[in-house]
Amino acid sequence: MRFDRDYLRAEATKLKQRAASRKSAAKEFASVEHLNPEAVAAFVDNELSPMAAHRARIHMVHCEECREEVARQRVASERLRSATCREVHASSDLVAKLTQIAQSCPTGPSAEELEEKSKSFLAKLDAMTRTKPKVRGKKKKHGK
Repeated sequence: MRFDRDYLRAEATKLKQRAASRKSAAKEFASVEHLNPEAVAAFVDNELSPMAAHRARIHMVHCEECREEVARQRVASERLRSATCREVHASSDLVAKLTQIAQSCPTGPSAEELEEKSKSFLAKLDAMTRTKPKVRGKKKKHGK
């Protein structure tokens, strides 16, 4: 769904008027706030809720910086989608850093050990819920 600039400007004006009239202490999205990197990526990937995407569009009508960031994200996203596995690879510097991190971390429990711990916790939880005495009878009303 595409919106023209006049429509988006009118919607932005309505949002500003509503925000000015509200006296709520809750933080809300203001059209003057820049889109954060996660919001830009979500917008490009069509992962924002309809309302959030609508607000982002309205913001971008007025914010050249965010429009440019969205354009850069779209280019990067398209490059990744069109690239083959042979074209995309991690730099040797990144691989070295990741290897160093892996070697510096202490060894943790194996997958089997984690599964056993999970099962024993669930068994304890199940036993607790089965042995919990059930309260029967009428609840007392307060004040009587």
